[in-house]
Amino acid sequence: MKGAIEKSRANQIDRKLKDAAGKKQEEVEFAEFWKLRNEELAIAEQQEREEERQRRVELTNYLKKQSEEKNIAA
Repeated sequence: MKGAIEKSRANQIDRKLKDAAGKKQEEVEFAEFWKLRNEELAIAEQQEREEERQRRVELTNYLKKQSEEKNIAA
């Protein structure tokens, strides 16, 4: 009987350790996933800002060209 109790206790401790290790692994994977996701979002935001800046430059150049053409025509 004593051997069965010890075996049960050892199994319970082993199960708790495995559960803790599994949770820790999930936390690590979760943290890695969000780290990568945040990096992807930061890159996407940077690209959006660059595209917006490029559109402003193109619009400014277009308006400048139109103004010059209007002045030439006048």
